[in-house]
Amino acid sequence: MAHKPNVENRWWVETTVKKPRKGKAESEMPKLPVAMGFYQVARDYEQEKAKEDLTDNNLRIARQANPQQGEWVYVPMTEEHYPPHLIKRVKEEFRLPREARGIVLDHGRVVRLLICGPQLEDWMIDVTLGEEPSVDVYVWGTMYREQLFKRAEDTLRQARRWTINLLKNPPVRDEPFRGALL
Repeated sequence: MAHKPNVENRWWVETTVKKPRKGKAESEMPKLPVAMGFYQVARDYEQEKAKEDLTDNNLRIARQANPQQGEWVYVPMTEEHYPPHLIKRVKEEFRLPREARGIVLDHGRVVRLLICGPQLEDWMIDVTLGEEPSVDVYVWGTMYREQLFKRAEDTLRQARRWTINLLKNPPVRDEPFRGALL
């Protein structure tokens, strides 16, 4: 006669009760001044708000720098500066179109380029040249594209292509931008 299955002979049924592990309370956490300072800052961090603030901050910087079409404006952001000969090389490598406006943001170990259209608010390309070169494209204050690269040369080449595409086909304010040019 077959035995009816019960809890004891079902190997897939867990019969032991596990108590949840208690995490350390904040007061029990080690006190590391730098790490704890970051933890306190990042506690209520909101990704979407940070993205909006970055876009707004870039636009504020562009308005204050107010570059003329076809020209670069240099803005040091820290006391430490990127080597001037490398900044010159980056500007030569990018070759700013005459209708675009350019801002070089010197963060010491990292250089960022903000490339804007004829009107600063239309679109902006944010090129970061550091350990992980990247390009972010904003149209009417909304991020439409973000891409990481292995080499700074590839980053600058792609950013220039997108700049030329946006200059040739400027996004219309009231029409939805689909990012097909990027």
